[in-house]
Parts: sequence; C-alpha cells; structure tokens
Amino acid sequence: MNKRSQVTGAIFLLLFFALVFRFYELQIADAAFYEQRAEAMYNTEKVLPAKRGTIYDRNGETLATETTAYTVVAILSPSVKTRVEDVAGTASALAPYLNMSETDIQNLLSLEGRYQVELRPGGWKVDRETMKQIEALELQGITFREESKRTYPNQNFASHVLGFLNNDEEPVMGLESFMDESLKGEHGKISFKRDAESNRLPNGLESIVQPQNGDHIYLTLDERIQLYVEQALDKAQEEYNPEKMTVVVSRPDTGEILAMASRPSFNPNQYRDITNYMNHAITSTFEPGSTFKIITLAAAIEEGLYNGNETYLSGVYKLPGGEVPDHQRQGWGYISFLEGVQKSSNVAFTILGYERMQKEVFYKYIYDFGFGELTGIDLPNEKRGFVKSPHNIPPLDLANMTFGQGVTVTAIQQIAAINAIANGGTLLKPYIIDRVVDAEEGNLIQQNQREVVEEQIISKETAKEVAQILETVITDGTGKNFYLDGYAVAGKTGTAQKVGDDGRYVRNKHIHNFIGFAPMDNPELSVYVLVDAPEVEHYSYGGFVVSEIFKHIMQNSLQYLSIKPQIEEVSIQANEGKKASKVEAYTGVSLMAAKQRAEEDGYKVIVIGNGTSVQQQLPAAGAASYPNETLYLITNDSGESTVPDMSGWTLRNVKDWASIVGVELSVLGRGYVVTQSQQADSIIRSGDTMSIVLEPKFSSDSDEFFEDELENTEGEGQEGSENDDTEQMTNDEEQNLIVE
Repeated sequence: MNKRSQVTGAIFLLLFFALVFRFYELQIADAAFYEQRAEAMYNTEKVLPAKRGTIYDRNGETLATETTAYTVVAILSPSVKTRVEDVAGTASALAPYLNMSETDIQNLLSLEGRYQVELRPGGWKVDRETMKQIEALELQGITFREESKRTYPNQNFASHVLGFLNNDEEPVMGLESFMDESLKGEHGKISFKRDAESNRLPNGLESIVQPQNGDHIYLTLDERIQLYVEQALDKAQEEYNPEKMTVVVSRPDTGEILAMASRPSFNPNQYRDITNYMNHAITSTFEPGSTFKIITLAAAIEEGLYNGNETYLSGVYKLPGGEVPDHQRQGWGYISFLEGVQKSSNVAFTILGYERMQKEVFYKYIYDFGFGELTGIDLPNEKRGFVKSPHNIPPLDLANMTFGQGVTVTAIQQIAAINAIANGGTLLKPYIIDRVVDAEEGNLIQQNQREVVEEQIISKETAKEVAQILETVITDGTGKNFYLDGYAVAGKTGTAQKVGDDGRYVRNKHIHNFIGFAPMDNPELSVYVLVDAPEVEHYSYGGFVVSEIFKHIMQNSLQYLSIKPQIEEVSIQANEGKKASKVEAYTGVSLMAAKQRAEEDGYKVIVIGNGTSVQQQLPAAGAASYPNETLYLITNDSGESTVPDMSGWTLRNVKDWASIVGVELSVLGRGYVVTQSQQADSIIRSGDTMSIVLEPKFSSDSDEFFEDELENTEGEGQEGSENDDTEQMTNDEEQNLIVE
C-alpha cells in the first residue's frame, strides 16, 4: 500500500513540475510569442489605397484617370443559402457580358472547397454599365466587389505616350511607367481591434495613417491637335494600310510637343489586344533620306559655301569608291543650286557637303543639330540613332550621308532639328510634361519650360535663308503636294528604301517622310510625318499619303489656333517675279466683245449669267492682276448661271465662282477638280448645291526615286528597324540606292 502511495505521489509530483514548467513557458519564456499571436487574432490592419494621379492635356482635359470598377464574384459555399446552384444557367447568362466561354465560366463555378470565386478574366474590374446589366439578371449567388480601375476616356488617343496600368495596377510603358513614382502616391492604413467572431470592437480604433494620393500630371499635348493627328492616321491606315506610321507636332519656339501618335495603335482600356508596344516617334530609327538634306543645306549656308544662283552639272557625281546619281539619273543639265535643292538633287548636296566642306565641319553640324545623341525628351526608351564614326570613313559613305543615307535618326530628333531652323537657330530640348501638381493642395511640384541645348547652332540669318529656300521646295519643287491654301509652308520631303529584319533592303517598300513648319515667317507649328510601306500603286504615291496626313493636321491646327490665312501674301509670293498690271474695264459692252478682249489680255474668262452684256466684273477695273488670272464677267442677276467646265480648277477657283453665283459646295478630296456633279453648260440656280471631287496632280519632279535604279538595289541597308542602331552598309550596296 505504501509502495502504491509512493508511485502515486511521484506521478503527482511530476505532473506538478510539468505544470510549473509549462506555466513558466507561457508566462515568461514564450510570453512575447503568445502575446503577438493574441494581438494578431484581435488586431486588424487594412490598407487605405491611395488614388492614382490623373493625367491631363495642356488645357485640363482628362487623358487618364481612376474610376470605380466592379469585379464579378460567385458565392459557392454550401453553407450559404444564396450560393450559385444553377451552374449551367448562370454560365450561359453571364457569358455574353464577360466575353468568356460558357465552359470557362462553368469550370470556375464548379470549383470545390471554395467559399467564393472571382470570374476572371472577363469579370475582373468591369465598368458600371456592365455591372448594372449583370445585376439586372438577378442571378442567385452572383455579387460584386467594388474596386478602382485606370480608365482612358479617349481610348486609343495618344496611347503610346500614356502607356497603361493593367488590372493588377502595374504600370506598363509610356508615362504611366515613366512617372509612376509621382502618379501612384502612398497607401495609408487603418488599425482596429475585433472580437473572436471578427466583429469590430466598440472604441477599438487604434490608428489611421491617411493615404497620400498621387500627383496630377499636365502634359504639353493639346487634345484638339492630337485629335487631328489621330484622325489623319486612322484615315491613312484604312485607305493605304501602311506597316507603321508616326506623327509629331511641336512648337518651334519652345520645344513643347503638342501631339504624338503612332500606328499600329491600341486601346489602353483593352490592353490584352496590343500588338505594338513601341512608341515609334522616339524608339524606331530609320534612314531619313532627303529630309536630312536640311542639315547639309544649313551647314553650307552657315559656312559660306552655298550660292543659290551658282550652277553645277546635275546627273551623276563620281568619287572614289563609286558614284552618286540623282533620282533622275540623266539629271537636268546645268542647273542652279537653288534648283538643285528644289529638285532634291543628290549631286548638289554631295558637292556642298562632301566636296566643299571639310569632314570635321560637316560632322560638327550633324552633332550640333542633335543627331547621334538622345534629345532627353521625358518619355522612356528613347533611341539615339546611329552616325558613322568620322574616323577613316570611306568617301562614298561620307557623300551618302549628305543626303540622308547611311545615318539613322528618330522622329523626335527630326523635330528638334527642324525647330532649330524655324526658331532662328537654337537647339531646344523637346518635352511633353508641362507640370506636376500636388493632388491634395494643388501646389506646383514641377514646372517644365523652354530648355536650350545649344544657342545659335546656326545664325538667325542662316536659319531664315534655309526657311525661305524650303518654302520654294513647296511652291516650286518636290513638295508641291504639301502646299496649303493661305499659309506659307517651309519643308522637305524624303524617301528611303525600307530595310528588312535581315538588314537588307526590301524591294518595292519605302519609308516616306516629310518635315515642315508654318507659317514660314512666324512659325507656330512644326510637323513631322512618317509613313512606312503604304499599299499604293506606285512608290511615288507614298508622298501623296504623307501630304494628306500633313495637310489635314497643319491646316486644322492652324485654324484651331486662330492663325488666319494670309491669302493675299501667299498670292503675291506665288506671283513673285511676274509683272503686275491694272485690270481694264470690261463692263457696259456686249459679252462677246468683252470676252474676246479679256482673253486677248491674257485672262481666263468665266461667264456668270445668261445675259448678252457685261454688267459687273471681278476683279474690278483698276485692281492689280497677273497673267493667267481668272476674270469673272457677270451678265445679269437673274439667279441662273451656266455651269463652266471646272476640270483642272483649284478649290479656290471653284469657291470664287460658287460665291458669285450663290451655289452651295460639297467638296471631296484635295488638289484639282476631276469630277463635278453638274455638267458643263448646264443651268444652275442660286441656292442649289453642287458637288466636286478633287485629286492631286503628280509630276515627274515629285517622284522621289528613279524606278530603273531601284530595280538594281540589292544588299544590306542601314538600320531601319527598332532594335539595332549599329548596322552598316557596304559601299557598293549604298551606291545602288538612289534616294530623293
């Protein structure tokens, strides 16, 4: 009995010591651990999300903002009476709204061991309209969780500039990525206590850290001008299906970017459909062709090597390693250097930049205008292009560079260079962010402004002379398709043969580009347009595609900015060198006599009315006129007129006639009249509507290649793709490429 008592006592003693040890563990040794666990059970911390900053255009129009979104959630737990029970029926009802197959939705609704499931991807962050449509179906077990979502109200508007935020709130490309630190802000948090059933305890609030919302960013983009760019590119894409396009619009005197767009484009609200992540304006490099001749021209004028009246023999220029032919290989005989610029003669620029200019001087101007270097624009992934090293460069390579071959550039470099011509010789840093503003107080955090890279890379006098010469390229040279009624445009066309992914020239595919500014005397806008491999009947028509884009953007933008057309000044410039005379009086005599005398005086006569004597005339007697101008002879005011044959008329001619006779016009196209709805010699009445169709005229001077030479083009080319800025051509391959 004593032995049993001893054993029992020993057991109790062991249990006592075990209890004491456990008490020691809980109260002393592991006290901190269990205290933390208890705190974790009863303390809750939730994130208070910061609102991402809004991106605006220069006028405060919203381009990217936070909106409320809704994620579709299905309750699956058997413990919930309102769970989804009709899996097939629910999937069938939701499929059209979620853009998902019924099978995929059924698979989600059939998951076991889940309390609920989000119906991703289609039901992830849907808009309010879609949520309301689904809510109206009254599907059992279907509910919604409110979230925030980045929204781009203008869809594919400036999409490569803005970039996008995916549904995981990760910034992808563009300004969303580049300015993420400013835009995202800092999340806050709230801490409070709860009971064992997860209910919040009264007076259990411990702390709140308020979120700091992201900063707002205002861009230099102008929504209206950007719209003109998007419209022009959409139209060109639909009609000519080029492989890619890019446009940049800038203010020459500040470097501000007013518009920037690329094709292919995308809708950042539907980012899963993106096929092109590249902002071609800053990332794609290409051979500029003849637009680069502007640099050679400016350098030659600044160095005193250019005399527009001096003549040279065009056609072919022979030099060590090969020859440089004009795009019209037989040339135009002896022509002046001014004509050489207007005709985009490669030989002229070879003489100026290779023969007369020292290599080191030519390279100085290339670098001074910013080529081979980053512009520093406030966008990600800018490329610097490629300029061959001047060390031991072969003569033919150097000659080819004078007219834009064997060198690669970006669109933003081209804009920065032409701005230096337009603003009087100062190279400016292009920028697209105007200011950054604190979202809470509206305080200014950052204000960008005009930034000079280099003062007076050329003199103001040289810049003015270059601009005047470039205007003659539009009025008398290869840029006639870029002429704008009422505005003096200065600019240069260019074409380069496209380089394939293998680094070799691709037959029958060309990159067409144009750079120009207006008005010439007081430039408000500079515009760069590039069209890569449009589907046209003949390669020379690619320049027409570019001109349509340029004119739509430039004309609408100038009018939007209230830059009035200078019709009289442009008319005077067009007649420069012609002798003006006073218009004679042709009224008060028979129509037959007046018409005969006016035609003998050199006028193009148009008769208004059906009378037999002339009662009025336009221009009026005594007004200044030039040879071959149009003279209107008005015979009566009966309200009826005979329709003339308008074939070949300009739009201005038609508008003048329509204004006099009181006819409403419906106009399609640009250029010269090819079709009119009322036949010639038919009767039209005041108030009637007449339709006309215009098309441009193409001349051999506008062709940017000589077709026979293109047939012989083979071999590798200077980089035209986006990924490699260092690829080079051999001399023989370069000399086979003839560019305008």
